Amino acid sequence: MVEEEVILKEKEETSGGEENSSGFSRNDTNTQDDSSFEEAPREKKWYEDTKFVFILAVLLGAVAILLVVLSFLFSQKSEPRGVLIPTTPQAHQANADNESFKFDMSKMDNMIQKANALYLQGEREQALQVYEQIALYSEALSNYNLGVSQMNQNNYALALESFKKAIESNENQTASAINAAVCALRLNDMPKFQYYLDLAYVYLPNEGNSKLFNYYLSLINYYKGFYPEALQMLQLTNDESYVDNARYLSAKIYAKMGLDAKALENLQKQRNFESSLSQGLIYARMGDYARAKTALERSLKVDKERNQSIAALNLIDLKTGKYQDMLSRIRAFYQGAEKTTLNTYKIKVRLKKELFDIQTAQDNFSKDFLQDKKAQADFLFYFAPYQVFDTKQAANYINKANIVDFLEDKKDGIELLNASQMLSSVNVKLAKIISKVFENKLEEANSEFKTLLNSYQEHSILHYNLALSYAQLQNYDLAYKHFSSSYHLDPKNYAAGAFAVLAGNLSQKSTIKLVNEINENISVDDEFKANIYQNILLFANNDNAAMLPFLDDNTESSPLSFMLKSIIAKNNGLYNQMDAQLARLKNAVKDDILADILLFNAQNSNLNIKEYAQNAQLHFKDTELNYKALAGGANLIRENYINLMRVSGLLNQEREKIKEELALGTQDEAGLSSILAYMDIYAGLYAEAYALYDTLINDFNRKDSTTYFLAAVAAIGSNNTNAAIALLELAKLEDGSNQEARVALGLLYQEVQNYEPALYHYGQVENNFQSKFFTFDLR
Repeated sequence: MVEEEVILKEKEETSGGEENSSGFSRNDTNTQDDSSFEEAPREKKWYEDTKFVFILAVLLGAVAILLVVLSFLFSQKSEPRGVLIPTTPQAHQANADNESFKFDMSKMDNMIQKANALYLQGEREQALQVYEQIALYSEALSNYNLGVSQMNQNNYALALESFKKAIESNENQTASAINAAVCALRLNDMPKFQYYLDLAYVYLPNEGNSKLFNYYLSLINYYKGFYPEALQMLQLTNDESYVDNARYLSAKIYAKMGLDAKALENLQKQRNFESSLSQGLIYARMGDYARAKTALERSLKVDKERNQSIAALNLIDLKTGKYQDMLSRIRAFYQGAEKTTLNTYKIKVRLKKELFDIQTAQDNFSKDFLQDKKAQADFLFYFAPYQVFDTKQAANYINKANIVDFLEDKKDGIELLNASQMLSSVNVKLAKIISKVFENKLEEANSEFKTLLNSYQEHSILHYNLALSYAQLQNYDLAYKHFSSSYHLDPKNYAAGAFAVLAGNLSQKSTIKLVNEINENISVDDEFKANIYQNILLFANNDNAAMLPFLDDNTESSPLSFMLKSIIAKNNGLYNQMDAQLARLKNAVKDDILADILLFNAQNSNLNIKEYAQNAQLHFKDTELNYKALAGGANLIRENYINLMRVSGLLNQEREKIKEELALGTQDEAGLSSILAYMDIYAGLYAEAYALYDTLINDFNRKDSTTYFLAAVAAIGSNNTNAAIALLELAKLEDGSNQEARVALGLLYQEVQNYEPALYHYGQVENNFQSKFFTFDLR
């Protein structure tokens, strides 16, 4: 809300003085005698009369100034400039008996027209009497009223001088001193602010008989920061004309004290001021964004509040992930000057409290691990099989139990490798790389797939495997690129086609043409048997009902099919079937930590968060965790496990275990350092996390998008904005689909007031995207 100044309202009745024929009231009604004007030898034209022209010029000048002030005085029913947040001073006037005149502008115009007409008709003496009368009334243009006018024009230096003169001439001394203090505050002259505030307190006893005594005292207490005392006096304000003013100022004080509900109550009771903007900002501060937007859209209709209302609506869109809505609004109102609106409010980017505060994390924790399309897609990628030429040969080479469930035979793709010796050689090479995936060395496997692809650039299976490793590392941009290449090299590789569409969705690519191509190929394929991938294609296009028949398809019994059926059941509200499919998944991959988490969550999702956390402690406390999987496997393992440990209160216990493993030196040092750094973020140890990420990037050459991004998260937690921006730019270069990096860059560029790149990055983020890491406060 804005600061309060004093409001001097016009009085309906005047004390002292008489009502003259022109409808103006004044204290002195004496006029010059007719004898003061001598008859001229001949009648001059009005423009030849020097004395008259001089008087007329003076009067018209006075009237012009008077019109400015009166236009301000008649506008006191409108909402003062400014809003609840951030706080800015705003001028109001104060009322005292016998210190204000009620001017009727139409009568003033009539008087001027009458005087002009009389003079032109030769009635010179009567005309001069009327002009003199106007001059006498213009004395009502006091230093006090002039100061108020100057405040309204934001000329606080001149206004301060006018109020100083008013005080010296005993004009509205208390009100003048308060307004002088506000002018000094606007001029950032704190010594003068304090001086005039103290002076107002000195003059306050003179207002002992005024109905506005309590109101004046409340204003003084308000500016001194004595909010409870100010509220007490506002409640005692008994002048009916000032009840709404008291409520409005009470609302400001309650807002400053953080009592938003009380502030809203007072705003809604008063009728004197248009408060939609203030109400909208309070609702926004309370997190009630729907009501906030309703109020702010009302305030858009008030011209002087439009810019601030748009800026506030933009902030709500940033908070709620409506990036494209925000940009559409900015373009509509600021075409060609879009960046100007971001300058209204200054922001400070911070990490969300739920990252490091257990209570907040528990309050915001969703027991739905399959809550959105991205999460569901990540689980499908995680349980998807890698492709080889000969499943049996590859499985024998890898020599790992149950590995066949994660391999897919693609013998129909051997036409590019005609020689059997070459086929066997490539299959062995593929098996060696895939074995590293199962040894939880996903980054290393990804690198070796890229190297092998250099030798066989035109082969579908190599592109597919590289794409799948990228998808499990959550680099959807490159996953889409290589899945698409794989499908175009082999139109019967429906796994590649379906996953290309899914990765394309996550990286905001247009996949309409690719979907049509796949469906056309399926329609002419007499040997089509890839029913599971046709359903993944339906999932990618959000066609949940069309996938229901797959729940009854028993021809598929792979981990991927169980995962897909769980998602289909969940998306169609069949939660019992979802739980049954997750149980089958857990039975198929007994040692998999993610399958364990999904089943635990399904079995405990009906509990409140405290009971849920307690059961999680009992279930996972003594679990023999595969630290290799946590350190070097898919990103999804780390995210879900640490999230569960965080809300269950086991995070610090797990951190200590990781530190012990690092001290032993028997495990993957880079992988364990990565996990420890990630845990340090959630423990609020940002400096430690940043140091570990610096080591990972520079010493272990971990230069993937995720590592850069998490290093930036640690940098923001450490208040190192410049480092965060540099790291996020690198994260974006490594993976253009990294929406979190785009959001963070937009917010950080806005924080440092570099608005053009901020708007650019907001433009790259899809509507309804919710950042898990970042939010902001107003500075």
